[in-house]
Amino acid sequence: MAYGVNSINEQILIGSSQTENPTQLDTIIFSDFHSVTIPSTTSPAQGGVLYANSANGGALTSNTTAHFTAFGVTAASGVVSLSTGTSSNSTGYASIYTSNNILPGLPTPSAGLVTIYEFEVLLRTDTTIHDNTVRGYYRMGFGNSITNADQSDGVYFEFLYNGTTNDTTWHVAFRKDAGTIDRVNTTVTVAASKTYRMYLSVQANSDGTYTTTYKIKNLTDNTNTEGTATPTTTARIPTAAGDYMGGFITNSKTTTTTATARLIFLDYIGIRIRRPVAREILIFS
Repeated sequence: MAYGVNSINEQILIGSSQTENPTQLDTIIFSDFHSVTIPSTTSPAQGGVLYANSANGGALTSNTTAHFTAFGVTAASGVVSLSTGTSSNSTGYASIYTSNNILPGLPTPSAGLVTIYEFEVLLRTDTTIHDNTVRGYYRMGFGNSITNADQSDGVYFEFLYNGTTNDTTWHVAFRKDAGTIDRVNTTVTVAASKTYRMYLSVQANSDGTYTTTYKIKNLTDNTNTEGTATPTTTARIPTAAGDYMGGFITNSKTTTTTATARLIFLDYIGIRIRRPVAREILIFS
């Protein structure tokens, strides 16, 4: 289902601005992948916000007994798997996303307001992750690519293993206008058969300050890591009105031809957009 909900179960994405300022808008997108098999590639499901995309052998499946078993009691409802596929190529991928131009770059708000883009997902890695046998990446957060192509504008989590960059931990990546990719190491290890709650917040204040916060909880090992990620220059943050992005998560092969698949499993995706608007919204006042 797709809905906004306030939960007592440590939910991060809780709306509040609708009671604070009618010129500040909250939009909450949430799906637990329960009511349909997978989001459609041609029309959005789950309340009209999420799409699916896959190609070159990549595929999505849902509500498979083995995937529920892997999550255990952590999974609340539906589970969707993103697979790179078993086709012998280096480009198989699968992704779930909002429209890739649903958001402009992070705008600087006027005094008293704030812009925050938040992304959260509960995922589980498979028994094998990307490595020298199947090189590839997991990416999730905000960006403008809904395929296996690199993001040209975005702020997102990344685990990349392509033979040149061989990550062992989650990173936060920044990129603007297809320029240099700036990556910050969270030091949180990416390992097989682990369940991670990934939370990313990108914020702009009226004084021109940008803050990116991450919270990664390894539910399997009961560890929690929180921190901030700062690129070497704010020029790497997509802030212009034309730096369009959307929420996404992608699992993709890269560089290596192989017939072996790599999978990740998703229990839910949550996105909250808090930004100033030029009109007053009476229903929130």
